[in-house]
Amino acid sequence: MTRPSIPVRGPRVSPRVYPSRPSPRLPALALLATAWLVLALLAILPLRPAVAQSTPLQAALDSALARADMAGEDTLPEAGSWLAGLPSVMVAYYDSQEDQGTDEAELIFNLPFKSPARRRLDAGFDALDGGLAGASEAHRRWVYSGLVRERVWAHRLTALRLAAAEEKRTLLNTLSARIQRLAERGAVPLYQGLIVERERLAAELAAVTLASERDAASAAYATLTGSRDVPADLSEPGALPDAPDYATHPALLLLDRRNDQQQQLLALDAPENTDWNLGLVARDFDGPAGFNDRQYGLSVELPLGFTGIQNTGNLSARRAASREYLLERDRLSLALRVEWEALRAEAALLQRRQAILAEAVALADRIETQLERLDATSEVESELLLQRLLDVLDTRAEASLTDALIGQNEARLRQAAGRSL
Repeated sequence: MTRPSIPVRGPRVSPRVYPSRPSPRLPALALLATAWLVLALLAILPLRPAVAQSTPLQAALDSALARADMAGEDTLPEAGSWLAGLPSVMVAYYDSQEDQGTDEAELIFNLPFKSPARRRLDAGFDALDGGLAGASEAHRRWVYSGLVRERVWAHRLTALRLAAAEEKRTLLNTLSARIQRLAERGAVPLYQGLIVERERLAAELAAVTLASERDAASAAYATLTGSRDVPADLSEPGALPDAPDYATHPALLLLDRRNDQQQQLLALDAPENTDWNLGLVARDFDGPAGFNDRQYGLSVELPLGFTGIQNTGNLSARRAASREYLLERDRLSLALRVEWEALRAEAALLQRRQAILAEAVALADRIETQLERLDATSEVESELLLQRLLDVLDTRAEASLTDALIGQNEARLRQAAGRSL
């Protein structure tokens, strides 16, 4: 009988621990998480405010402000929160003229303290100082914005006039040389050459004059900003305002903040804001028969504000300051309104001129085409040809100048509305 075989068991061996292999799904999950993270960042980044790019005119304004000769504010010491002024000392000595009299020496150390009403006024001054500083800076930027606008547009207009004069000079140089050759051959009268030469000299004189004016405009811009490179792009961001916002106009805001500060300063002299006074008193008595005595004490001086007593001079000064402020504000508001209405009327006129000149330029182009055909067949006199070609150039120059005047008018409207660069 065959016995069943029994498997031979060897010694127990601990199983080797292998590092676990990543599941095939883990890379896919990691990629998916990374993709979600990228999408989340892309969704968040557009919500961050974009840094506004500075326009050429804004860069010119910053240069002008940096170049301005500003002395800067003096560094003033911090005002005390409790003491209203400098402490004072009073020393007194009383010599008795009697045989049995008592001599007295007195020392008083006075400390002026701010009353609660005065401390409330001081807290108001901190807010007023911040408001006045902000209004002053906004007004300064507005003023320099107007200076930059005027300088760049003055240069642009002068440059356009100079370009038109140079174009006219080039045409006259060409016609002058041509007519001189024709006059030498006897094809045209000599006076026609003289007429062209006269026009050429007039154009030369105008070009020289306008070149000097352009250089002066560049120098004025350089004086303001420190650079002679006048920006070519004079556009300003934002829509043209429909009307000035007088509640936020820098000139009016500065006037308001100055009045607030003036009224606050005058309020310091009101009786109800009088300071308190604390006195530290020391007395020494030297009496007869060796009688000596020393006393120490306190004295407090408080204004009785419940009586309602007012200072007539202070009230008069406050009323006068208020009347002067209101008058100055009315005067400034009226000047701003008059300037705005004048600029609006000028804008309407320039728009009408632009529409008419657009038709005139189209007509001038047709005239120029016809003149070129007639000149090619010698069917037009040289004098008439010269006059008509000059008229064509003048029409085109007037149209370009009107477009620039419209841009200058819009810049002035922004300035009158209180818009800074």
